[in-house]
Amino acid sequence: MGTTIVLDEIDRKILDLLQVEGRITNLELAERIGLSSAPSMRRVRALEDAGVIRSYVALVDPARVGLGFDAIVEVRLKQQNRESFERFEKKVTGLPEVVECCMIAGDWDYSLRVVSSDLARYQSFILDRLMHPDTDIASYRTTIILRKVKSTTKIDTTLF
Repeated sequence: MGTTIVLDEIDRKILDLLQVEGRITNLELAERIGLSSAPSMRRVRALEDAGVIRSYVALVDPARVGLGFDAIVEVRLKQQNRESFERFEKKVTGLPEVVECCMIAGDWDYSLRVVSSDLARYQSFILDRLMHPDTDIASYRTTIILRKVKSTTKIDTTLF
C-alpha cells in the first residue's frame, strides 16, 4: 500500500470521467472538467505518476469470447507460512484462468475468480493444474456464479 493522495474536486472529476471513458481525448476531458488542455494534461500525468491511475485497459466480456463459466474458488493451504504463500501466489499468477486472486482473512487463505469455457474445462483446470500433486493446497471450495448482479471497475469518487 502506498501513501494516500489528497484529491481536489477537479481530480475527482478527472477520475470519474476516465474510469468511464478511458479513451477520451485530453481536449474533451479538459472541456468537460472546465480547464484548458495543458493544465488538464498536467493533472492527469500527476495522477498517473502518483499511482492513482494505474493503467488504461480494454475490458473484455468473458462470455462474449467463450468463457461463460465463472466461479469463485476459495483455497486453504496446508501450511500458513511465508514460503507456502509465496509458492502458491507464484503458481496462480501463471494460471491464465485465474483472473483475480486475493489473500483473505477467515477460514480460507485465498479467494480466486476463475473463468473457463464450461464445467468440464473448469474440472480439468482444478484437477490437472490447480490441485497438481505437488500443491500446497489442503482444500478448496467452488462457488459457481450464476448471474452477476453488479460488476464494475469504477471506484466512486464520493467514497474518498
